Amino acid sequence: MHCGGWAMPSRLRAQWAGSPTASSAGPISRSPATLPVNSEHAVIEREGLYRALAAHPTQWMDAMPGRTNHLEAGVLVPLVWTPNLCVLMTLRSQNLRDHPGEVCFPGGSREPGDDDLCATALRESLEEIGIDEAQVLGQLSSIPLYTSDFRLVPFAAEVPHRPYRPCSDEVAEVLTVSVAKYLGLHHIDALPFTAHGVTALSPIFNIEGHVVYGATAHVFLELLEIV
Repeated sequence: MHCGGWAMPSRLRAQWAGSPTASSAGPISRSPATLPVNSEHAVIEREGLYRALAAHPTQWMDAMPGRTNHLEAGVLVPLVWTPNLCVLMTLRSQNLRDHPGEVCFPGGSREPGDDDLCATALRESLEEIGIDEAQVLGQLSSIPLYTSDFRLVPFAAEVPHRPYRPCSDEVAEVLTVSVAKYLGLHHIDALPFTAHGVTALSPIFNIEGHVVYGATAHVFLELLEIV
């Protein structure tokens, strides 16, 4: 799965137009920044969340500077009630050539037998962590990667709470991440960057001791905003 890269959510553009800049062609600026978090909705209501996901308007983010981002990867954002709402992420094996040891959502490139990218996300989730039952609830925004010509096309789905079967060749660990925990944060760390002449912030999360950034972090942030 494709984890890295930086994307620019349009919902942050106006708010952070005056932030310190980072070169769109070079390294991201290391100037610290934060994103505000609305923690008023600490109690997550199941049916309300699912209605919000079904009605959520998605965005197609522009390609990153110097990229076409025409290659699509279908990814699943698995939601599980434990009984509290959690989202599943995977820790990639250190043996993988691309993005070893990074945290991401299960998914990958479309194959000839996939009807669409949602089918891709479901197939990859079965192969990677053994999810064989999922109720698709809605689609999230398409996020371009900074490090390649791929873009993520995420689908949120409810999955059963039970032991998962990670494929040891690809997945070192399945992480069960509490959504309420991150809604309760006073702020989210972020790095400023500039693309297409606009400066925005790219979120960074510390999830079970792992730094989660780039497209995966943007997908997680969008989920938090919906909740």
